[in-house]
Amino acid sequence: MEMIEKIKGIAAANPEGFTITIPTCEFVHSGYVIAMFETQNSFGDEGLQMVIAQAMLTTGMMGGWDDEGLFYWDAVYIIHDRDEAMRIGRENQQIAIFHLDSKDLIYL
Repeated sequence: MEMIEKIKGIAAANPEGFTITIPTCEFVHSGYVIAMFETQNSFGDEGLQMVIAQAMLTTGMMGGWDDEGLFYWDAVYIIHDRDEAMRIGRENQQIAIFHLDSKDLIYL
């Protein structure tokens, strides 16, 4: 199965959000998720392709979530220290970061 189709299947099954490794598509379950500035506002198949490319060049991780019918794709950082995660989130001009362990959205 092509990676894009596999990721779209994961997204359909997890509209509330998911974080996976690229190219293996294994779920990430721990840490703070910070979206990369470079992939903000990535939508549709074209956005997904860009996010996959960015993830493969950098952290090897990506995620997505549905917001009122619009699916967002992001290459992401996974950081285990809260203060560092918040710093990186601000550097990437994020409104919030997500803690996978507690399922908390943390506004910056």
